[in-house]
Amino acid sequence: MKYCFSLLCLLLLSTSMYAQLDLPQSSPKASTSYRVGLTDVTVNYSSPAVKKRPIYGALVPFDQIWRAGANKCTDVSFGTDVKIGKVTVPKGKYSFFLIPKNGKTWTAILNSDTEQWGAYQYKAEKDLARIEVQVETLPKSIEHLQYRIEERGIDQGAIVFEWERKRVALPFSMETMKMAVANIEKATKEGKSDDLWAIHAEAAEFFLNNNGDPKTALAHINESVKLKPIVWNLWMQAKIQAKNNDYKSAVATAAKVGEASKSSKDEADYYKELEKEITTAVAGWKKK
Repeated sequence: MKYCFSLLCLLLLSTSMYAQLDLPQSSPKASTSYRVGLTDVTVNYSSPAVKKRPIYGALVPFDQIWRAGANKCTDVSFGTDVKIGKVTVPKGKYSFFLIPKNGKTWTAILNSDTEQWGAYQYKAEKDLARIEVQVETLPKSIEHLQYRIEERGIDQGAIVFEWERKRVALPFSMETMKMAVANIEKATKEGKSDDLWAIHAEAAEFFLNNNGDPKTALAHINESVKLKPIVWNLWMQAKIQAKNNDYKSAVATAAKVGEASKSSKDEADYYKELEKEITTAVAGWKKK
Protein backbone atom coordinates (compact mmCIF):
# COMPACT_ATOMS: atom_id res chain seq x y z
CA MET A 1 0.00 0.00 0.00
CA LYS A 2 2.82 2.44 0.94
CA TYR A 3 4.59 1.56 -2.30
CA CYS A 4 1.48 2.29 -4.41
CA PHE A 5 0.90 5.58 -2.60
CA SER A 6 4.53 6.63 -3.14
CA LEU A 7 4.35 5.71 -6.80
CA LEU A 8 1.14 7.72 -7.20
CA CYS A 9 2.75 10.78 -5.58
CA LEU A 10 5.78 10.44 -7.85
CA LEU A 11 3.59 10.26 -10.92
CA LEU A 12 1.58 13.32 -9.85
CA LEU A 13 4.78 15.25 -9.15
CA SER A 14 6.25 14.28 -12.51
CA THR A 15 3.06 15.31 -14.31
CA SER A 16 3.04 18.66 -12.51
CA MET A 17 6.68 19.33 -13.37
CA TYR A 18 6.13 18.33 -17.01
CA ALA A 19 3.13 20.66 -17.33
CA GLN A 20 5.28 23.60 -16.21
CA LEU A 21 7.98 23.11 -18.84
CA ASP A 22 8.16 25.83 -21.48
CA LEU A 23 9.39 24.07 -24.60
CA PRO A 24 9.04 24.67 -28.34
CA GLN A 25 5.85 23.09 -29.66
CA SER A 26 5.63 21.01 -32.79
CA SER A 27 2.40 22.86 -33.66
CA PRO A 28 2.85 26.35 -32.20
CA LYS A 29 -0.01 28.70 -31.47
CA ALA A 30 -0.75 31.33 -34.09
CA SER A 31 -3.25 34.11 -34.63
CA THR A 32 -4.23 36.51 -37.40
CA SER A 33 -6.54 39.54 -37.24
CA TYR A 34 -7.84 42.07 -39.72
CA ARG A 35 -10.61 44.68 -39.88
CA VAL A 36 -12.80 44.30 -42.95
CA GLY A 37 -14.97 47.40 -43.27
CA LEU A 38 -16.17 47.83 -39.68
CA THR A 39 -15.83 44.15 -38.72
CA ASP A 40 -12.87 42.88 -36.71
CA VAL A 41 -12.07 39.27 -37.67
CA THR A 42 -9.63 37.03 -35.76
CA VAL A 43 -8.52 33.42 -36.27
CA ASN A 44 -6.71 31.53 -33.47
CA TYR A 45 -5.15 28.19 -34.35
CA SER A 46 -2.20 25.85 -33.90
CA SER A 47 0.10 25.42 -36.89
CA PRO A 48 1.41 21.92 -37.69
CA ALA A 49 4.17 21.32 -40.26
CA VAL A 50 4.16 18.92 -43.20
CA LYS A 51 7.49 17.29 -42.21
CA LYS A 52 7.60 15.28 -45.47
CA ARG A 53 4.41 13.46 -44.47
CA PRO A 54 1.48 12.68 -46.78
CA ILE A 55 -1.29 14.99 -45.55
CA TYR A 56 -4.69 14.78 -47.23
CA GLY A 57 -6.20 11.35 -47.38
CA ALA A 58 -3.54 10.14 -44.89
CA LEU A 59 -2.66 12.26 -41.83
CA VAL A 60 -5.87 14.20 -42.49
CA PRO A 61 -8.45 11.65 -43.68
CA PHE A 62 -10.97 12.50 -46.36
CA ASP A 63 -14.66 12.83 -45.45
CA GLN A 64 -14.00 13.27 -41.72
CA ILE A 65 -14.40 16.30 -39.48
CA TRP A 66 -11.05 18.03 -38.91
CA ARG A 67 -10.03 20.84 -36.53
CA ALA A 68 -8.31 22.63 -39.45
CA GLY A 69 -5.17 22.98 -37.36
CA ALA A 70 -3.78 21.12 -34.35
CA ASN A 71 -4.34 20.79 -30.60
CA LYS A 72 -7.37 22.83 -29.44
CA CYS A 73 -9.98 23.52 -32.09
CA THR A 74 -9.42 26.48 -34.38
CA ASP A 75 -11.65 29.43 -33.50
CA VAL A 76 -12.91 32.41 -35.47
CA SER A 77 -14.23 35.70 -34.04
CA PHE A 78 -16.41 38.28 -35.78
CA GLY A 79 -16.86 41.76 -34.32
CA THR A 80 -20.25 42.27 -36.02
CA ASP A 81 -22.96 40.05 -37.47
CA VAL A 82 -21.85 38.48 -40.76
CA LYS A 83 -23.47 36.38 -43.43
CA ILE A 84 -21.90 33.09 -44.51
CA GLY A 85 -23.70 31.57 -47.43
CA LYS A 86 -27.35 32.21 -46.65
CA VAL A 87 -26.85 32.06 -42.88
CA THR A 88 -26.60 35.14 -40.65
CA VAL A 89 -23.95 34.48 -38.00
CA PRO A 90 -24.23 36.76 -34.92
CA LYS A 91 -21.07 38.53 -33.77
CA GLY A 92 -19.00 36.35 -31.44
CA LYS A 93 -16.52 33.47 -31.38
CA TYR A 94 -16.99 30.11 -33.09
CA SER A 95 -15.00 26.95 -33.65
CA PHE A 96 -13.97 26.31 -37.24
CA PHE A 97 -13.80 22.89 -38.87
CA LEU A 98 -13.19 21.50 -42.32
CA ILE A 99 -14.21 18.25 -43.95
CA PRO A 100 -11.56 17.59 -46.63
CA LYS A 101 -12.69 15.64 -49.68
CA ASN A 102 -10.97 14.05 -52.61
CA GLY A 103 -12.51 16.49 -55.03
CA LYS A 104 -12.95 20.15 -55.93
CA THR A 105 -14.87 21.21 -52.80
CA TRP A 106 -14.54 20.81 -49.03
CA THR A 107 -17.11 21.52 -46.33
CA ALA A 108 -16.41 24.46 -44.00
CA ILE A 109 -18.22 24.57 -40.64
CA LEU A 110 -18.78 27.13 -37.89
CA ASN A 111 -19.80 25.57 -34.57
CA SER A 112 -20.83 27.22 -31.30
CA ASP A 113 -18.61 25.06 -29.02
CA THR A 114 -15.23 26.85 -28.89
CA GLU A 115 -13.71 24.88 -25.98
CA GLN A 116 -13.14 21.58 -27.75
CA TRP A 117 -9.83 19.76 -27.96
CA GLY A 118 -9.55 18.89 -31.61
CA ALA A 119 -12.84 17.58 -32.94
CA TYR A 120 -13.32 14.80 -30.42
CA GLN A 121 -16.39 16.39 -28.79
CA TYR A 122 -17.77 17.85 -32.02
CA LYS A 123 -21.58 17.81 -32.23
CA ALA A 124 -23.27 18.66 -35.51
CA GLU A 125 -26.35 20.02 -33.71
CA LYS A 126 -24.18 22.96 -32.54
CA ASP A 127 -23.32 24.01 -36.10
CA LEU A 128 -24.31 27.53 -37.09
CA ALA A 129 -23.21 27.39 -40.69
CA ARG A 130 -22.06 24.79 -43.22
CA ILE A 131 -20.90 25.80 -46.67
CA GLU A 132 -19.19 24.05 -49.56
CA VAL A 133 -15.97 25.88 -50.44
CA GLN A 134 -13.78 25.60 -53.52
CA VAL A 135 -10.36 23.96 -53.17
CA GLU A 136 -7.33 25.30 -55.02
CA THR A 137 -4.14 23.35 -55.66
CA LEU A 138 -1.05 25.47 -54.97
CA PRO A 139 2.05 25.35 -57.19
CA LYS A 140 4.34 24.91 -54.16
CA SER A 141 3.86 23.19 -50.85
CA ILE A 142 3.41 25.39 -47.75
CA GLU A 143 5.26 23.78 -44.84
CA HIS A 144 3.36 25.33 -41.92
CA LEU A 145 -0.43 25.52 -41.84
CA GLN A 146 -1.53 29.15 -41.99
CA TYR A 147 -4.56 31.42 -42.12
CA ARG A 148 -5.04 34.94 -43.39
CA ILE A 149 -8.01 37.26 -43.68
CA GLU A 150 -8.67 38.93 -47.02
CA GLU A 151 -10.64 42.12 -47.62
CA ARG A 152 -12.71 41.86 -50.79
CA GLY A 153 -14.43 45.25 -50.54
CA ILE A 154 -15.77 47.19 -47.56
CA ASP A 155 -18.61 44.70 -47.12
CA GLN A 156 -16.98 41.39 -48.10
CA GLY A 157 -14.04 39.30 -46.98
CA ALA A 158 -12.74 35.76 -46.71
CA ILE A 159 -10.91 33.57 -44.22
CA VAL A 160 -8.21 31.80 -46.22
CA PHE A 161 -6.67 28.49 -45.13
CA GLU A 162 -3.45 27.16 -46.69
CA TRP A 163 -1.42 24.07 -45.96
CA GLU A 164 0.69 21.71 -48.03
CA ARG A 165 -0.66 22.31 -51.55
CA LYS A 166 -4.27 23.12 -50.70
CA ARG A 167 -6.03 26.45 -50.26
CA VAL A 168 -9.66 27.05 -49.31
CA ALA A 169 -11.44 30.33 -48.62
CA LEU A 170 -14.51 30.86 -46.44
CA PRO A 171 -16.27 33.99 -47.79
CA PHE A 172 -18.33 36.24 -45.53
CA SER A 173 -20.21 39.50 -45.96
CA MET A 174 -21.66 42.18 -43.71
CA GLU A 175 -23.75 45.37 -43.96
CA THR A 176 -20.88 47.83 -43.68
CA MET A 177 -22.63 50.67 -45.50
CA LYS A 178 -25.66 50.40 -43.22
CA MET A 179 -23.43 50.45 -40.13
CA ALA A 180 -21.39 53.37 -41.45
CA VAL A 181 -24.51 55.44 -42.17
CA ALA A 182 -25.76 54.79 -38.62
CA ASN A 183 -22.38 55.89 -37.23
CA ILE A 184 -22.48 59.08 -39.33
CA GLU A 185 -26.02 59.92 -38.19
CA LYS A 186 -25.06 59.41 -34.56
CA ALA A 187 -21.88 61.50 -34.86
CA THR A 188 -23.62 64.42 -36.56
CA LYS A 189 -26.27 64.45 -33.81
CA GLU A 190 -23.99 63.92 -30.81
CA GLY A 191 -20.64 65.37 -31.93
CA LYS A 192 -19.18 68.52 -30.39
CA SER A 193 -19.94 71.68 -32.35
CA ASP A 194 -16.22 72.32 -32.97
CA ASP A 195 -15.89 68.87 -34.54
CA LEU A 196 -18.92 68.93 -36.82
CA TRP A 197 -17.09 70.40 -39.82
CA ALA A 198 -14.64 67.45 -39.74
CA ILE A 199 -17.40 64.88 -39.13
CA HIS A 200 -19.32 66.11 -42.17
CA ALA A 201 -16.12 66.16 -44.27
CA GLU A 202 -15.22 62.59 -43.28
CA ALA A 203 -18.77 61.46 -44.05
CA ALA A 204 -18.60 63.13 -47.47
CA GLU A 205 -15.24 61.52 -48.20
CA PHE A 206 -16.62 58.11 -47.22
CA PHE A 207 -19.54 58.41 -49.65
CA LEU A 208 -17.24 59.77 -52.36
CA ASN A 209 -14.76 56.89 -52.08
CA ASN A 210 -17.19 54.00 -51.53
CA ASN A 211 -19.77 54.44 -54.31
CA GLY A 212 -22.22 56.11 -51.97
CA ASP A 213 -24.97 58.50 -53.04
CA PRO A 214 -23.17 61.56 -54.52
CA LYS A 215 -26.06 63.84 -53.46
CA THR A 216 -25.67 62.72 -49.84
CA ALA A 217 -21.93 63.32 -50.12
CA LEU A 218 -22.62 66.81 -51.47
CA ALA A 219 -24.98 67.64 -48.59
CA HIS A 220 -22.31 66.66 -46.05
CA ILE A 221 -19.46 68.54 -47.73
CA ASN A 222 -21.57 71.67 -48.17
CA GLU A 223 -22.25 71.64 -44.44
CA SER A 224 -18.55 71.13 -43.67
CA VAL A 225 -17.47 74.04 -45.88
CA LYS A 226 -20.15 76.28 -44.38
CA LEU A 227 -18.75 75.57 -40.89
CA LYS A 228 -15.03 75.83 -41.73
CA PRO A 229 -13.72 76.29 -45.29
CA ILE A 230 -10.14 75.01 -45.67
CA VAL A 231 -8.09 73.46 -48.45
CA TRP A 232 -9.09 69.88 -47.59
CA ASN A 233 -12.86 70.21 -47.59
CA LEU A 234 -13.01 72.80 -50.38
CA TRP A 235 -11.10 70.48 -52.72
CA MET A 236 -13.35 67.62 -51.71
CA GLN A 237 -16.38 69.82 -52.40
CA ALA A 238 -15.08 70.48 -55.92
CA LYS A 239 -14.61 66.75 -56.57
CA ILE A 240 -18.08 65.93 -55.29
CA GLN A 241 -19.64 68.69 -57.40
CA ALA A 242 -17.93 67.13 -60.43
CA LYS A 243 -19.25 63.73 -59.35
CA ASN A 244 -22.72 65.27 -59.48
CA ASN A 245 -21.94 66.54 -63.03
CA ASP A 246 -21.90 70.18 -61.87
CA TYR A 247 -18.59 71.00 -63.52
CA LYS A 248 -19.11 74.77 -63.53
CA SER A 249 -19.42 74.80 -59.72
CA ALA A 250 -16.48 72.39 -59.41
CA VAL A 251 -14.20 74.78 -61.35
CA ALA A 252 -15.34 77.74 -59.24
CA THR A 253 -14.78 75.85 -55.99
CA ALA A 254 -11.32 74.74 -57.14
CA ALA A 255 -10.39 78.42 -57.43
CA LYS A 256 -11.42 78.92 -53.81
CA VAL A 257 -8.96 76.19 -52.80
CA GLY A 258 -6.11 78.40 -53.94
CA GLU A 259 -7.46 81.32 -51.91
CA ALA A 260 -7.81 79.14 -48.80
CA SER A 261 -4.18 78.07 -49.12
CA LYS A 262 -3.10 81.64 -48.25
CA SER A 263 -4.56 81.44 -44.74
CA SER A 264 -1.58 79.63 -43.13
CA LYS A 265 1.69 77.87 -43.86
CA ASP A 266 0.10 74.46 -43.22
CA GLU A 267 -2.67 75.21 -45.72
CA ALA A 268 -0.10 76.42 -48.24
CA ASP A 269 1.99 73.27 -47.82
CA TYR A 270 -1.05 71.03 -48.26
CA TYR A 271 -2.11 72.95 -51.37
CA LYS A 272 1.32 72.35 -52.92
CA GLU A 273 0.76 68.60 -52.51
CA LEU A 274 -2.58 68.88 -54.33
CA GLU A 275 -1.68 71.49 -56.94
CA LYS A 276 -0.84 69.10 -59.79
CA GLU A 277 -3.97 67.02 -59.12
CA ILE A 278 -6.14 70.17 -59.01
CA THR A 279 -4.67 71.60 -62.24
CA THR A 280 -5.25 68.34 -64.13
CA ALA A 281 -8.80 67.90 -62.83
CA VAL A 282 -9.84 71.49 -63.55
CA ALA A 283 -8.52 71.26 -67.12
CA GLY A 284 -10.68 68.20 -67.64
CA TRP A 285 -13.78 69.74 -66.05
CA LYS A 286 -13.54 72.80 -68.29
CA LYS A 287 -13.90 70.52 -71.32
CA LYS A 288 -17.11 68.91 -70.03
